[in-house]
Formats: sequence, C-alpha cells, structure tokens
Amino acid sequence: MDESTVKRHERLRALQRANLDSWRGQSEQPEAKTLDASIKKNTGFIKKCKTNLCAEAAQLLRDVKQLKLERYVVELMPAVYEGMQRCRTGGEYAAAIDVITALHARFPEKFTVALIAHMLKQLQAPSVAALQAASTEQREREEQARVTRQRTVLRVLGEMYVAGLLWAVDTQSECASELDLAGAFMQGHALSGTSNNAKFVTRVREMVQQRGHCVVVGALQNLLLTDREHHLSIALATSFARAFRADLKLTTPDDETNSTTDAEYPAISEADEPVVTTASCVRIRGVLHEYLDSAVERLRVMNKGLAKMRQNNEERLFSKGVIHADVQEKFKRHERAYEKLSDSVNALCDALGCAQPILVDAEDARDRFSIVIDEQAAQKDGSDLWEDDEERTFYENVLDLRSRLPPSMLEAGSKRTTSEEPEPVEEEAFADLSTD
Repeated sequence: MDESTVKRHERLRALQRANLDSWRGQSEQPEAKTLDASIKKNTGFIKKCKTNLCAEAAQLLRDVKQLKLERYVVELMPAVYEGMQRCRTGGEYAAAIDVITALHARFPEKFTVALIAHMLKQLQAPSVAALQAASTEQREREEQARVTRQRTVLRVLGEMYVAGLLWAVDTQSECASELDLAGAFMQGHALSGTSNNAKFVTRVREMVQQRGHCVVVGALQNLLLTDREHHLSIALATSFARAFRADLKLTTPDDETNSTTDAEYPAISEADEPVVTTASCVRIRGVLHEYLDSAVERLRVMNKGLAKMRQNNEERLFSKGVIHADVQEKFKRHERAYEKLSDSVNALCDALGCAQPILVDAEDARDRFSIVIDEQAAQKDGSDLWEDDEERTFYENVLDLRSRLPPSMLEAGSKRTTSEEPEPVEEEAFADLSTD
C-alpha cells in the first residue's frame, strides 16, 4: 500500500475505536452542567451544519463539546444531511465524517440511526415509468439531479461504514429493526415493478439475514440490481468503486479474497469483530460485478442492433436512393445511447480493475454485411411484396407530371392531326426506282 492509503487506514482505525465505544455507551460525555443551552448558539450550530458543514468542521467539533443540543437533535439530522450534500473532495468528506462522529458520540441512537434511515430513503432506485412519461429535457434534468445527490449520499454512507458508524446497525438486531432493511430494499424493487411476488419478498428477507449482508450491500442492491435493464445508476457504481477500491479491496479477485483473513482489513482489536469484514467485501464486489455484467450484455445487444440498423439504412439507400429523416434520427439516437453506455462501462471496468469488453465496432460491422435483394419476396403478391409502408409509398405514389409541368409542355405532342401525318408512299414510286 502507498503512504496515503496507510495514513487513511490509520485514521479509520482511530475513528472505528471511537465510534464503537459510542455504540457501546463507553464514550466520554461532557458534564451536563457545563453545557451551554443558549438558544442563539444552539440554533447557530444547526445553521452552520446546514450551510458550512465542511468549511467550519473545526469550529463545529469544538461546539459539539460545549453546547447542550439535546432539544435540537430532531433538527440536527436534516441539517447535517443537507450540509453533506456540499461535499465534493476527499478532504470535505473526511471533515463531514469527523462532525458526524462527534455528534454520534453524543447521540448514537437519536442522531445516527435517524441519519442512516434518512439516507437509505434517499438511495431509492428511480421510477422508470415516471421517467418514461416525462419529456426528454425534464428526464435528463431530473436524472442529473438524482445522480448528483445520490452520488454524495452513497459516498458518505460508504465513509460511515469504514469508519464504524454503521457497526451497530449491521450487527445489533435492535438497531437494525428500526431501519427495516428488507423493507427499504423491497421499496426499490416496487418502483421497478418486481416486488409483487410473495416468493420474491421471502427471498429478500432471507437475503438480509445472510452472512456478509450490511447496510452498504443493501443500498447497492437497491440502486443497482433493480436497474439491470436501463443502467441509469452506472455513474453511481463507478464513483463508489473508485472511492473504496482500496478500503474494500474491490479489485481483488474472488479466489484471493476468499483466502484473505479479516485481520488484513482495518480492525479494532483481535478480540473484536472487524468493522469491515471479508464476507461484506465479497458481497459488495459481487453486486458491482453483477451490475457490470448486465451492462456489458446490454452493450453487446445494442452493438448488434446498431450494426443491423446500419445495414438496413444502406439497403434503403441502395434500393430507394434516399433515407428518410425520421430513420436517420432514430439511428443517431441509438448511436448516441450506445456510445454513452460504452464510455460508462469502460469507466466501471477501470474502477473495478476488469478488462474492458471487446466488441465489434459498429462502424466496421457493415463490412460483414452485403446488400441482398430477395427475389422470392419480389415475386409475391399483396402486402408481402413490400418490406414496410415506406417502401410501398415510394413505389405506389408515382409523381403526377401534370402537377409539376406547365400545360403547354404536356399538350405540345397532342396538336398533331391526322392531316399532318406523312402520306403513304405508293408502290409505283418503288417500281420506277427499280427500273432505273
């Protein structure tokens, strides 16, 4: 590991010790009589969390130890959530985790569990039906806003996981029951229309109880495994993999990870169960790879479809001499969607340390095809004679020259009369010629 990774893991171990002590009620608490209950200072603290959570983290850490805050825990949670939305860099995420850790030491159940529950509600899969009903401009705007928001929430959730802020929720049944992880997961499937099955509901609840399942696994499953047809959240998977590829060993092959002991991950002590376990890392990597496999398969299908559309356009151009504008626009839309998904798949492959898929370039695929004229279809009668309505229109709607040319040009050939016709040559003339 490089020096930056070593320092990060040292910091995570310190955070894990502090946060597990807070979960167990062993953290040092300030004396109640020394805490400042001033309304102005307490509300000012909430405002700073909302607007400058990262920029004023040092001051907030001092204020947490000096202010009473008990009456304002309900307002603190949404303020911190809104403040974390401003995080963009690694340093800002670290500052946000420091503030959350300080508040967790004071209010582990009232603040931390409520914050986790609120974050999981924000990490729901998008409604495909609602997106399809919206206009193109509105759909792009809403998707961009959703991805930006959920990218930050997912990153903070991952940072909370490796810092030990999710430990009790993942391991203690009394905390987990308050969140109803299975219910949160099934809500995402309900949006995609796949949860109306009793067997599916049973399978989800059993899966939540399996070894290695944690809050992060459930959040990723909720976002990604319900999106294997449209891949609207592939940018979220890529950003998460890039951020935690070292902490969660996302680039390690399965056979190597299965032989890795939990002691190689950031652990508290030999007596404690590690915060980040091998089983959880395997589950997280499995979700990401399953999502990647579905994206690659969809990319292959789109590649074949693009090549087929190109072949059809060349046949139309050969047989008709023109390609209609709507056909060209449809091809361009398909090509743009293919290129966008291809770039996203390659980025996710790089983040997970996988080889990029090798596909036949749609531009070169046309060399594999030749223009074929179906002679048998041409001999058929009725509707089978035409490939589509566009071809039928091309051949049946013949241009009427009377609508394009002046009448004088059309009537010029009809003015000749029978009197103007040349007189027949009599046989005597040929007889005279033969005698000469």
